[in-house]
Amino acid sequence: MPRLSLWHGGRHSADFTFLDRSISEYFGISGTSVFVHLYLGPYLATDASVTTDSANVPSYDPNYPYAVAGGITDLQDPILLEIRDRHYSPTTIEMRMIYNMADLDFNLQQFGLFLNNDTLYLECHLNDMIEQCGRKIIAGDILELPHRRDTGLDPANQIATNKFYEVTDVSRSADGYSATWWPHIWRMKVTPMVAGQETQDILNLPATDALGLPVQPALTLGDLMSTSIDNLGINNAVDASAKASVSGRYFQTQQFWIVTPEASSADAPWVFAGDGVPPNGATLLGSGNVFPVAPNQGEYYLRTDYTPSTLFQWTGSAWQIQEQDYRPDWSAAHALLLAFINNTGIRTNTDGTTGAVKMNMSGTIKPSADF
Repeated sequence: MPRLSLWHGGRHSADFTFLDRSISEYFGISGTSVFVHLYLGPYLATDASVTTDSANVPSYDPNYPYAVAGGITDLQDPILLEIRDRHYSPTTIEMRMIYNMADLDFNLQQFGLFLNNDTLYLECHLNDMIEQCGRKIIAGDILELPHRRDTGLDPANQIATNKFYEVTDVSRSADGYSATWWPHIWRMKVTPMVAGQETQDILNLPATDALGLPVQPALTLGDLMSTSIDNLGINNAVDASAKASVSGRYFQTQQFWIVTPEASSADAPWVFAGDGVPPNGATLLGSGNVFPVAPNQGEYYLRTDYTPSTLFQWTGSAWQIQEQDYRPDWSAAHALLLAFINNTGIRTNTDGTTGAVKMNMSGTIKPSADF
């Protein structure tokens, strides 16, 4: 009688096939549906570049937006080792996976509030995964869990989204090895997907209801998942409240009787009395870049082309400086920095061409490959 052994010299025997089919059936019966968004590779860069092996990476073609620079092992930025513009397959693949449910508890042992158990460990059948996806699930793939769809938050608004997780690590499950010493189960470590630049392909997908139909009004997943719009609204509300509480810089002195003319008084520094408003309840004739033609004696005019704006008074023969407006809208930057940032002047280049002094960094500095 030949010697009995479940190891068949590195071959997948009939024992392995029997066990593998049984495990696959177990996942099909007890697993939950998971939609897999496969990562295809990085999008092409805006500008062409040259890699270390002198290979030319072409630039992005707007007429073919789904083109990618390479495969799933290519890096978009070899300097920072980042893949910021990821291209995901527009077709999702439904698989059956299993994981252990756990309550989400707050961890109060550190500063702030942290969620425990927000990291999940999902398992799927190894051969079924390769057959359905064409490859193993890797770090960077996105898993969509429909059974974690959050509904009923607002009775007037039933729009909800499935839960999305990003795969961060993969391995063969230790409990997925059968008696034949071959693996049958693929284990994935996943964390909640972050609404960022890397996942724009997912965020731009249309939001759907529980039946998979587009919601009305038409929204994207990013509209429902991203908090950027809410954060921007909160920031604008805080900014508006701050401006209402502190409308201008320095001190407000309109309610005080001031000895005129202010410009000739050393005891009345402009930083305290300067607000561009005529003193002692006088009426402002107007404001602008040019003085009026026929002013009356003692009338005030604000020149807005000065930095800061300057208040003049007509003495009968000339316009005399009274004060400067040191109370513009409040900002964190000082006057010198504001003048530098908000420079509206025109520069003349050495070749005779002209252009705006104020220019964005992206318009002056073009990145070039140095590797």
